[in-house]
Amino acid sequence: MDNQQDNLDDTLANDSRWYFQGWLLWSIAAIFYAYEFIHRVVPSILTEELRATFSVNEHQLGLIGAMYFYAYAAFQLPAGILVDRYGAKRLLIIASTVLTLGSFLFTTTSSGTVAQISRFMIGTGSAFAFVGCLKIGGQWLAVSSFPLVVGLTNLCGTLGALSGGKPLAYMIQNYGWHNVMMQISFVGLFITVLMWLFLKDSPPNSSSANEEPHHSLFAGLKVVMSCPQSWLIATYSALLVAPIVALPEMWGVEYLKITYNISATQASAITHTIFVGTAVGGTLIGWAMTFIEDKVKFMMIASSGAMILLSVFLYWNNIPFSNLYAILFCYGVLTANMLLSFTLITRLHPSWAQGAAIGFTNMVIMASGGLMQHGIGWLLHTLRVKHDGVAFVEDYHIAFSILPFCLLIAVILTFFMKQEQEPLNIR
Repeated sequence: MDNQQDNLDDTLANDSRWYFQGWLLWSIAAIFYAYEFIHRVVPSILTEELRATFSVNEHQLGLIGAMYFYAYAAFQLPAGILVDRYGAKRLLIIASTVLTLGSFLFTTTSSGTVAQISRFMIGTGSAFAFVGCLKIGGQWLAVSSFPLVVGLTNLCGTLGALSGGKPLAYMIQNYGWHNVMMQISFVGLFITVLMWLFLKDSPPNSSSANEEPHHSLFAGLKVVMSCPQSWLIATYSALLVAPIVALPEMWGVEYLKITYNISATQASAITHTIFVGTAVGGTLIGWAMTFIEDKVKFMMIASSGAMILLSVFLYWNNIPFSNLYAILFCYGVLTANMLLSFTLITRLHPSWAQGAAIGFTNMVIMASGGLMQHGIGWLLHTLRVKHDGVAFVEDYHIAFSILPFCLLIAVILTFFMKQEQEPLNIR
């Protein structure tokens, strides 16, 4: 019965009446996902400004940055459950409102405590972006297109991250961070109105539009969390994302400034090359999975290559800038294989629990990201105290030593992941 319904929904998604509209609606949700990514990476280029504005040290600054991830992680499960039950449109509108209010608050405060609260609000709103975007894509587009939807969604997030890199650093340098962030906050208001006016949950003749909910609110979550493979897939994703959260999204700019004696703008351009790689890699991998059957083996090989490239970047400190760009681009391409985790975990569970499955995976990813940012910040502060507040390259080597180890564990986990997943027909 589930397979028949999937085939029906796939036929509807391929209907010319819905095909263009489906991609258009997905693109509206994807704009919100790109926008929240700008806020995610903002602390990495504002470290000096935030220290001065809020009078904080590295540990406290790391906590301000990590509040986004703690909120994002905490609301991933509610996001998945609520999107499954109430649809993506109303949840995305509420989320965008909360994010925008948090953005205005972060821009106007001079209190470190209020900054933490505002970052928590931003993380809360952001928590619904990825889940809602994939839910819209899954409802309006063909089932066979889902890996491509994931890849293109990641591409939009990457474009947002890139906008929050060198271009944003340049604007802040010329116009001041308060003025720039205020304008970005108004963009969030525009996106909220855009989703309220045009976003729709599903085609009127699809199963998701006609069927009444037959499951309790937490049924999907129970199905997902009771499956060992769910934990394995989510942990693998978290381990691959950890170095990205630690480097281009927080500490990578300062590391390059100290190691190579370059400006924040140039360091940001180098570290954010990772996002270019994940954008290209996510889209290519989503397309290539149509032809590659052994997805888990591909994930194992790609993660092994990423581990080698990351180790070279961290511990070989006389690399020409052109090679740095190439290494980090290739690293981003290889780590984009973590997007296959969302394909594996949605195939593992029934359609009515897929929002919970996506939310669960993102929860594990973002909770690990928050711990990584906060933990590295604490370790750097501890090491600097021993040096009377002076930062050394060796301190970063010690603090970052966990990152290649994360990728090694990810490679090991692929040996325990199942290749073919059949949706569970739990009713």
